[in-house]
Amino acid sequence: MATSILKRRISVLLLLFCTLICGAAEIPTPVTTYSRQDGYNTHGQISISASKEKIDSILWNFGDYENWLLDGLTRDDPEAKKLTCTLNRMKYLEDKNMFQVYFSLNFWFLKNREKSIMFTVSPMEDGKDGIRLDVFEDGRTAKIIDTLTYTISIEHQGDTATVNYTGHCRLKGLAARFFTLGLYKKNIEWYIRTFARNLLRKLES
Repeated sequence: MATSILKRRISVLLLLFCTLICGAAEIPTPVTTYSRQDGYNTHGQISISASKEKIDSILWNFGDYENWLLDGLTRDDPEAKKLTCTLNRMKYLEDKNMFQVYFSLNFWFLKNREKSIMFTVSPMEDGKDGIRLDVFEDGRTAKIIDTLTYTISIEHQGDTATVNYTGHCRLKGLAARFFTLGLYKKNIEWYIRTFARNLLRKLES
């Protein structure tokens, strides 16, 4: 009898352990829509058990993003190697309140040629709790990107929160023709889903 009870307890502990390990990885796939006028819009949502204080301590600590946000998105990751673009590293420029993201395009003639892109940081509008990242327009980005925005908004209910994360992109020129909906979904949905997974893991750590 004692052996049977012990086995059941061990089984329960293993189940709980597996749930914790798998839970952070099982992020629902975001949904992307496209129209020629508005471009690509991607939206996903996760529910988490965390207080507003803990979420804020992570969400607004921009200087720490480089330590966790790009996990699984660099060219060292086997799955990321299948993407059109790998995100190599990032840093927060506090004096400019901007992120600089370094990336490489996954084409044979551009292998290991690292480039970077800048994002401005601002709070969400309309009284929502969260942040918004907008691509900083310069001479290079203006040629191919009309709009590129990512948002994370939080709805709090006690120690439970709903995280809504979105991506909005409108391309122009040859880039708009090259990026089919299928290619966009393969890349951007992967990025956004991985960002959400990393946020969840960070909150659970």
